[in-house]
Amino acid sequence: MAELLLIVSLLAVFVFGFYLMSRLDQFLEENRKALLKENESCEPSEVLLPHGLSESEILCEIRRFRETHGNVDIILSDGQKNDF
Repeated sequence: MAELLLIVSLLAVFVFGFYLMSRLDQFLEENRKALLKENESCEPSEVLLPHGLSESEILCEIRRFRETHGNVDIILSDGQKNDF
């Protein structure tokens, strides 16, 4: 009788553990999908402009960038490696 009680209790522990792990897997999968969706919607934080743009074209690109990204700091660089 004691062996049967031990087997049933161990089975209950394993079933409960399996249930918890399956719920955890669901939770992690939903979060992974949400993060992937969020990352797909993010635009690059660096925009490369072609060489030879006029000042008005550069200002137009800056204005378009601000419309999609809100109030951000814009740093213009000549393309060489800079440490900010």
